[in-house]
Amino acid sequence: MNRISVDQREQYDEEWNGWKAETTAFDGVRRYDQISSVVHLLGAKKILDVGCGDGRLGRAIRANCPKVLIHGCDVSTAALTRSEGLDQQYCVDLNCEALPEPTESFDLVIASEVIEHLITPDRVLEELTRVVKQGGHVLLTVPNVAFWRFRFQALSGQVPSVTADTRHLHSFSASLLEHLVRKAGLHVVQLTGLRQRFNRLSQLQFKLLCDTLLIVGRKP
Repeated sequence: MNRISVDQREQYDEEWNGWKAETTAFDGVRRYDQISSVVHLLGAKKILDVGCGDGRLGRAIRANCPKVLIHGCDVSTAALTRSEGLDQQYCVDLNCEALPEPTESFDLVIASEVIEHLITPDRVLEELTRVVKQGGHVLLTVPNVAFWRFRFQALSGQVPSVTADTRHLHSFSASLLEHLVRKAGLHVVQLTGLRQRFNRLSQLQFKLLCDTLLIVGRKP
């Protein structure tokens, strides 16, 4: 395990034992319900949630799809001790470990706000694709570096907050994210944006008005 991986594990454990353990830590975060709506339309029966944290995305998905089977994995053991609503969970560091899952075993793999934290997101995306069945999907969300507020910060001489976050090792625009997904051998079936407020309005120009990107790739 390299130094970055060790530092990340320690940092995320500290967060999950600290501010993320507060009952109000995720108040106002709407992306879980927005992602679960997309998952419902995909009709997946077996899902892997990569970077599952305490399982809150899995619980949001199960609210829409009560019969779905959900596995979850995370680098933080502190997060996993707090997880609820998953059928199976385990700790894995995708910077240096493979998923302990058989090839083509899931209908859908989700990595929400994950790949920007990883050393080699292209290699990890290939690993996520490996465990997806033919005809299945990979769903990713990442911060959108081209969001208008980040652009304004750069133009005013500031370091954009999305890149100033030391946990983020990579930044993604819509075109770069799409290139990464296609490079992994997936066909892009949806590329859109998520927004904390005024989500419908922001869809008119999501590459500029949405602070989060969502992409779905299908394995041929």
